[in-house]
Amino acid sequence: MRRWLMWILIALVVAAGIWWFQRPRPVPIDAVHVTRGGVRHTLEEQGKTRVIERFVVSAPVAGRLLRVGLEEGDTVTEKQTIAVIDPLPLESRVQEIESQIRAIERRIDGVGTKKPKAQEIERARVLEQTASEALRVAEGERKELVALQKQADRELERLIPLAREKRVSPSELDDARTAATQAKQRVDAQDNRIRIRRLAISVARLERAVLEARLSDYDWEEKVYREQVGGLRASLRSITADLARTTIVAPAAGTVLAVHKESEQFVAAGTPIVDIADLERLEIEAEYLSEDAAHMRPGMKVEIFGRALGERVLEGELLRVEPSAFEKVSSLGVEQQRVRVIVKFDAKGTGLGDGFRVEVRVILDAKESVLRAPEGALFRQRDGWYAYKIVDDKARRVRVETGIRDGRSREILSGLDENDELVLYPADAVGNGTRIERLPPAEAQK
Repeated sequence: MRRWLMWILIALVVAAGIWWFQRPRPVPIDAVHVTRGGVRHTLEEQGKTRVIERFVVSAPVAGRLLRVGLEEGDTVTEKQTIAVIDPLPLESRVQEIESQIRAIERRIDGVGTKKPKAQEIERARVLEQTASEALRVAEGERKELVALQKQADRELERLIPLAREKRVSPSELDDARTAATQAKQRVDAQDNRIRIRRLAISVARLERAVLEARLSDYDWEEKVYREQVGGLRASLRSITADLARTTIVAPAAGTVLAVHKESEQFVAAGTPIVDIADLERLEIEAEYLSEDAAHMRPGMKVEIFGRALGERVLEGELLRVEPSAFEKVSSLGVEQQRVRVIVKFDAKGTGLGDGFRVEVRVILDAKESVLRAPEGALFRQRDGWYAYKIVDDKARRVRVETGIRDGRSREILSGLDENDELVLYPADAVGNGTRIERLPPAEAQK
């Protein structure tokens, strides 16, 4: 009998040991509380500054550009001289035309008293021949310029569809447009020179015709001379206007952003020389995903921060959300639809310049003194959001209704109360009714 009792006792001890080692143990967890405070729904993205108004100062006339004494970063005032086109060729041309006008006016005074001379007729013929030769040269140069213009136009037409497909950068498209514009300006300038050459031919022909015809009607001869004077005065006005534009001044006060032409060199009309802008009038351009930009509206508050600003956080306002998106490939090779968003802010005293990288945070919604729970304490299932509420050291699954979120916390509309204790980042071992064991704060941080 004692033997049986001993075996029964051993069996009970073994069973107790098996139960002890196989009993459900509490699951260690990190615990957090439901608190009351502010929640903001924000969207962050990188952006870059850009000047609101950029002035590209170009050469108004063709000629030899004297050395530009400005450097990037220099400050200029409105109407300050920033570059000079050598005026000597135009001044010489003005003096030449004025001399021709005085000569013709003297002929007008001497009509009826002087007769044409053979030397004058020969000189007029030579002048006509010289002008004709100059015209042929000018027309030949125009053909070359037209060919260059067509080439620039074809390049622009080629890049426009590529730019729409984002296969070329906007700067390449801008360069192509600038090249096409400059090519057209060169052709227009050459057309003006051809017109002047033709005018010179007409003047020479008229002069020779007058001399050879030995006009008996002095009134008619005087009229011809006066027409010559009128043509020369028209040329003089055009050249005088070009002469006044040889001194290039700043269109507005600002800072020199770029110096395109620094050394002395010949430039064509329309050649960019310097870029000027006011660095106290900046805006920010950021590219957001189209699904995020759809929730943005002009007037929303914006926070601007980043390494360029140190510890400062600037306030701004959403100015514009562009209506069309574009395709962009991310650094991971994912094709995304992006939308440009423009932010206005006060750039005075910020130290920012054109093209500086900053971080942009658009505040879509903000609420103060609302119930909130950490994002890590909530999990989503097919029919909604849930959390594990700790009741008597056990996890109880409760359904919650949420509102806005800021990436760290989420607004709680119903299902939880202030100071409720929740399981943070519940593992697969945690279920409804699971016994839990709270980790110390030090271990929770680890």
